[in-house]
Amino acid sequence: MIVMTATSLAQGPMKKKVFMTVNVPFELRMGDYLLGPGKYALYQVSQGDLNLFYLYRGDKMTHSPIASIRTVCAFNALHRPEKADILWRVDEESGTPNTPVVTGWEIPGEGRWQIISVVSRNRHREMTASSSY
Repeated sequence: MIVMTATSLAQGPMKKKVFMTVNVPFELRMGDYLLGPGKYALYQVSQGDLNLFYLYRGDKMTHSPIASIRTVCAFNALHRPEKADILWRVDEESGTPNTPVVTGWEIPGEGRWQIISVVSRNRHREMTASSSY
């Protein structure tokens, strides 16, 4: 089970903050990064770049982020999510078949963010997350 909440901060164009708790007996993949059970926070880095998020382990952002996530925001007036949700698919083609792959998230009243790349703090190369939903 994945539980998510989302908030907005500041005035004007607001930075998004998404909290999620992963409580499943397996890992989720986000790009080349594996998310094990636990709490995580996604934080929109800058009001000047609304498609860049940092991923933090835990629900407090007191340490360095564990990854940078580049997204594309898909706002659709006909599809306005009512709750925060993680978007995922099962990877049938990789070396780890049947691994759930996080492809993005939705924020109530805001829209959908699709992941296009993930850069892990431990790896300084960009890893593309193939996403389709």
